[in-house]
Amino acid sequence: MYRKFKILNKYYQGLSQSEKKVLKILEKVVKDTGEIYDRQLKEGFYPKGATKRQLEKENEVNPQILSPFTYIEEKNGRLEAIPYYVRYAKYLKPIARQIEKAANICTNPSFKQYLMARAQSLSNGDYREAFKIWLKVKNSNIDFVITPLSSQLDNLFLIKRAFQAYVGIIDKDLSRLAESYKETLYSSAKLSFSKYHSTGIPQKGVNVFVEVTPIISGYPADALSSGQHYPVRLDTALKYGSKIILYESQINHKFEKLYYPIFKTIFEKRFASRYSKELLLKASRWSILLYELGKQLHYFAGAKERLEELYGPIDEANGFASGIEHSKHLVVKGLLSQEQLEAIMIVHIVWMLSDWLLFKDNIAKQSHIRGNAILLNSYLSHGALKEREGISWPNFSRIFFEIEEMTYKLVYLLQKGSYKEASQFIKKNANVASFERFSQTLGKIDPTSSGFSNS
Repeated sequence: MYRKFKILNKYYQGLSQSEKKVLKILEKVVKDTGEIYDRQLKEGFYPKGATKRQLEKENEVNPQILSPFTYIEEKNGRLEAIPYYVRYAKYLKPIARQIEKAANICTNPSFKQYLMARAQSLSNGDYREAFKIWLKVKNSNIDFVITPLSSQLDNLFLIKRAFQAYVGIIDKDLSRLAESYKETLYSSAKLSFSKYHSTGIPQKGVNVFVEVTPIISGYPADALSSGQHYPVRLDTALKYGSKIILYESQINHKFEKLYYPIFKTIFEKRFASRYSKELLLKASRWSILLYELGKQLHYFAGAKERLEELYGPIDEANGFASGIEHSKHLVVKGLLSQEQLEAIMIVHIVWMLSDWLLFKDNIAKQSHIRGNAILLNSYLSHGALKEREGISWPNFSRIFFEIEEMTYKLVYLLQKGSYKEASQFIKKNANVASFERFSQTLGKIDPTSSGFSNS
């Protein structure tokens, strides 16, 4: 389960000879990591037929049962927790040796130290130590991660993590621009009295990088993620800081093959003519940045444990809603124009439809689709989107009003809402059948013919 992308020569030309050698080795590591993810997809994380009640009871005796990094087996009527580094040793040991080989070639001291720590983490399961060292890497043109991270595949508890990996070449100009957006948004959020924010993470440092990725594997390849934030544990982020990575290669590919074709298909021609392709491409990049920043601003202690499997769709919906809601500060500061904000909202609509088109039956994207449905249903039920063989004309003022209203509800659920409240909210608002209204219009677009089948 991996995806490869063509990278412009200018990015390779900026690398030293040693960096090019390191990159080639790490590309193979990323590809091989896809085998672990594929196995996790097939066998899951728990024994067949295991119930939440049974797992919770066993966890009282052995807390490793619900550790994010253990596979659960049933032996002699009891549940046994097997650490990932033991369960997947057959894959991880040769991968670790390849990473060590890359480290021996590397001439950047901090990146070299980080590679050795990553290799070691695959043998001892100490992923946090590797993360701490990753945050301190300096002056490297290459970025690389291999770790169990995303928990969306765990439909019981949203706890167990799936392996993933990527290697990227940092686009320093785009990264600096993304940093300026982040600084303005976080500064404005701290001054806001109308919303509650988890601003402890920015205080420890949030670094934003835009990267071209020759290859990516695991969950972000399966779900076609345009970006991610690390780490997923709040206590780790509060203690050491975090990183947000935008996958420029996937953003560009999805835009050319899906977003732009959907835009031209779904919107009325006179309306669509007002927004250039270049503007919408830039909006795609800033949409994912706002989404990741929105999620981090509302990352509250205990939310995952309190909301359990319902956390995923609520968190996804909040990423979109809060990101766009906070973007008004970027307009005030002059970093975004009104036209650019409109383009971001257009991409937001297109993004939701592309997710549904691609992942109706894909377990890796179920939380995303349900989260998207929360917002789409809100827009449709309140007349924010006018339909006639697609969307004839979006009402931006109404969309923004609905986003502000929905943000308030979503943040409440994340901060202190009960499981019962979240369940009632999801039942009322997350009906994915609303996407079927666009089936006929989107039927002209075939994702598989656009290069979106998994390797």
